[in-house]
Amino acid sequence: MQNAKTCAAESSRPVLVSSTEHFAEEIDPINLFANSIRLHDESYFWGIPVEQSWTIGAGTEANVTVGGNDRFQRAKTSIEGIFNSSIVDGEGPLFIGGFRFDERSQPNGNWFGFYDGLLSLPRIVLSRSRHNTSSTLNVFVNGDTDVETSYTRILGELASLLGQPNSESAGSAAEVMEETPREQWRMGASRALQAVKEGTLQKVTLARMARAHSQLPIAPSRVLRSLVENYPQCHVFAIRRAGASFVGASPEELVSLHGNSVRSICLAGSAPRGVSEYEDSHFSEGLLGSAKEQEEHEIVVDWVSNRMGPLCRSLGWNKSPEVFRLGNVQHLATQFVGTAKDGTHVLDLVRALHPTPAVGGMPLEPALEMIRRVEGFDRGWYTGPVGWVDRHGFGEFAIALRCALIRESDAYLYAGAGIVSASDADREYEETTLKLKPLLTALGVR
Repeated sequence: MQNAKTCAAESSRPVLVSSTEHFAEEIDPINLFANSIRLHDESYFWGIPVEQSWTIGAGTEANVTVGGNDRFQRAKTSIEGIFNSSIVDGEGPLFIGGFRFDERSQPNGNWFGFYDGLLSLPRIVLSRSRHNTSSTLNVFVNGDTDVETSYTRILGELASLLGQPNSESAGSAAEVMEETPREQWRMGASRALQAVKEGTLQKVTLARMARAHSQLPIAPSRVLRSLVENYPQCHVFAIRRAGASFVGASPEELVSLHGNSVRSICLAGSAPRGVSEYEDSHFSEGLLGSAKEQEEHEIVVDWVSNRMGPLCRSLGWNKSPEVFRLGNVQHLATQFVGTAKDGTHVLDLVRALHPTPAVGGMPLEPALEMIRRVEGFDRGWYTGPVGWVDRHGFGEFAIALRCALIRESDAYLYAGAGIVSASDADREYEETTLKLKPLLTALGVR
């Protein structure tokens, strides 16, 4: 830190110091997240359970907040400026956060503190992969920083975080108090179908919202544990700030970049799971054979290939969709794997891809206008990109699906369905009911 103090004094600007240590013991990531909430106003969680990969952030050393239609570029420029004046020992720092689905939509109070774009640098990051556990401490130093006091303080925070006993609260079962009425959904879907038939739209994804209420404050860590246990192949995330927690388990990776290796998966077209192997296969075959579901899926595949291709030296994908099964629903899936061009940043890819027709529509601008007119609520970060980025420009972002915004005893849940020419409003409504189930179960709704 002393070198950083000297650099800060010479440059007249704070310098980020990031130091990583490895240790042998395993961690309970959800318990650590629960501990972090007790100790800090802001906490972060990112995990891919099936890969035994976890990142927990405690406290915040810096926030990058951005808005407007250039928000991804502005976020990239801001975090690169911080990283370029950092002193790093080990793997280094990362920013974690997310973006609103639509920066032009009217926000409401439920999403207070969740900006158009927010990427946060945690003060403490605990990471776990299959073979490695580490802690990274991040602190800004300026010319008059008391280095010894700062380092002692952050070490004390780390010790408190690791030393806390299991702090998950018991909670209570929630009950759905209000939701988008079926008739309102039908009206919106009918307007969308009319636009499709008139040729204004090829596809639009409409969503609905439900509010669940509990007699006791809802513990985000308990919701997380349910999602981790029941949806291990998903990207499980939580962002805690401004008295609220945005929690979810997304099956859809918008994009990841590690080295030059780039990957994306698009999911569009859905069917329920069967109660028997025979019924499950029957639903899968129906999904693969449905012209309506294939049309919905192909629109997304074309978008991803056309938008991702210019940023890649090579890009390949399965030419026929496969079935991707989750606990309660199955989707048509196409996975993209490629080699990014030199100098490509993960936020360049996010900017190119968001919002895909899986959550927006085609053509994009008329679809967004339809969504703003008929949904009747603020999506906030639902269907926006959520994830992390490191100092190399590598990172992972998922589309925020199967998620809820939790404020004290209330949880706001969201789910959507794609409307194309062959859609039926009631069938699409039932699809959203399936997609709400993961969070309803995690909240204890009977």
